[in-house]
Amino acid sequence: MRTKTIIAAASACALAACSRGGTPSGGRVLEYGALAVAGSADPNLVGSMYDADLVGLLYDTLYEYEYLARPFKLKPALAAAMPEVSKDGRTYTIKLKPGIFYPDDACFKATGGKGREFEAKDFVHALYRKADPKMKSNTWWLVGGMIEGLDGLRKAAADKPFDYAAEIPDLKAVDRHTVSFRLKTPFPQILWVLAKESMAPHPLECAQFYGEDFANHPVGLGPFRMVEWQKNARYTLVRNEKYREDAYPSEGEEDDKAAGRLADAGKRLPFADKVIVHEFSQTQPYWLQFRAGKFAWGRVPGEFTEEVFKVASKDGNKKVWERDAKGRRVLSDEYAKKYAYYPLFLLDLIYRGFNYEDPVVGGDGKGKKVRQALALAHDIDAENDLFYNGLNVVYAGIVPPGVQGFDPKVKNPYKGQDLERARKLLAEAGYPEGKGLPELQECGSEDARSVEQASFFIKNAEKIGVKINYEAMRFAELTKKLKEKRCQIMGLAWGGDWPDAQNFVQLAYGPNKSPGSNNYNYDKPEVNRLYEQSLPMPPSPARDAIYQKINRIILEDQPFHGSMARTRDYLIPADTLNFKPEEMIPNHAKYVRLRGWPEAK
Repeated sequence: MRTKTIIAAASACALAACSRGGTPSGGRVLEYGALAVAGSADPNLVGSMYDADLVGLLYDTLYEYEYLARPFKLKPALAAAMPEVSKDGRTYTIKLKPGIFYPDDACFKATGGKGREFEAKDFVHALYRKADPKMKSNTWWLVGGMIEGLDGLRKAAADKPFDYAAEIPDLKAVDRHTVSFRLKTPFPQILWVLAKESMAPHPLECAQFYGEDFANHPVGLGPFRMVEWQKNARYTLVRNEKYREDAYPSEGEEDDKAAGRLADAGKRLPFADKVIVHEFSQTQPYWLQFRAGKFAWGRVPGEFTEEVFKVASKDGNKKVWERDAKGRRVLSDEYAKKYAYYPLFLLDLIYRGFNYEDPVVGGDGKGKKVRQALALAHDIDAENDLFYNGLNVVYAGIVPPGVQGFDPKVKNPYKGQDLERARKLLAEAGYPEGKGLPELQECGSEDARSVEQASFFIKNAEKIGVKINYEAMRFAELTKKLKEKRCQIMGLAWGGDWPDAQNFVQLAYGPNKSPGSNNYNYDKPEVNRLYEQSLPMPPSPARDAIYQKINRIILEDQPFHGSMARTRDYLIPADTLNFKPEEMIPNHAKYVRLRGWPEAK
């Protein structure tokens, strides 16, 4: 039923675009691929980077990243300026740009379908939707516990409808173009949060008009709007003719100038009239399409790394890569003729988590020893060599390399395949040689790489007598199952939402349990207390010390084992201009153009 609704909505939207002159006329079509499928276009329900990539093109935020700046910087987007902040660091007052209008849509009944002006109330109501428990927001964790009045509204709506007409003093529209909020305690990362695509303001009347189907019928202020969505296959977007004034950046790094990424400085965005994103659950068809020249950029799947890069030497699964004077791997002759290479070092946490609420693998009793035993049975260094060509950084705990607070000297006491110690722990848990332990269940993605990695983990677990069954599924289904706490073991990755260690440590905070970001549902009072103590603190040695205390507790409890940080290998065809990969920035498509496109009118 919902699929039919999506197609009908897409057709109506496409027809409306024709009548408004919004269909692409310049032939500026941008196509690329995604190695998973988006599940929702509702900012309230963003549950993966693939949802974020879609929402980031359809919606706009108060602040956004300077596209080319490294280290990262923010600039006003829908906001007119950076916020006014009170001396105590708790009250933020933000002026909004006037004269920005939503695209026309039937949900605007009061104006006969004509898109109304964006107002401060839209930001307030977007946060109300996160607080409404009946909305089952995936992104409540971004603001939960920060604004007292918002928490109060959520609590009051536990057994009755949410009061969207309520006014609270610590989150309000001061006037049509001014929003103000007051935090319970200072939170220095709040500006990064405001740049998240899932914090995008949107019209409450449209969310209520479409109900559950709002996830498939977006109405946003972004550079593009949706005209078609073939679920699990592709989505098609066209230029939002009402998009605000936005210009390509005029400043960047030295490498940006050398790569020609500053040639379009000052030009109106977006460049593309139409964006088509093809979605894949398997890497091979994605790679074949990229090799055939269909996509404006491509990410090298791990299994094709040896095809793309030169190997200096090889010993079993261990490889030594040929590198240039800057230490970057060298493309093979075939690929060097066609593509530029951009290595992206991720703020990243690849882990295998255990549901802390599960009666078998959860808790602090027997479950803790089972988790410790499974961590010791597994060989994560061999996993890195076998599935990531030895290119991942294996580290200990929850704070990744690349952010302040990471300590490379910290060791994981349950890392390194030690089968004798693993068997001893399993016996202490009451399961000698695995006897009496029921078959465990792991959920994960259905792509070939994930299935093979799970198989490697399962074979290692069998060495100590533990049986595990792997249930492969589409990413949207996996996300749903995680949010409902129905996964016993899960293989996942968390990519940084913003460039601060807090964004990773919050994954261990109890109140962020599913449907929030803490998918393994770890909930330890001492960790919660330490995390809350750290929240008002900016990056500093004092905060680092608290994070290391949390890290030591996590390493002992083993609610997940890992960790690894990846390098993404991006290939950029010669005709693609302005592409600078960064997975915390979800709206690359508005900056990219192709050589040979006609000039925008």
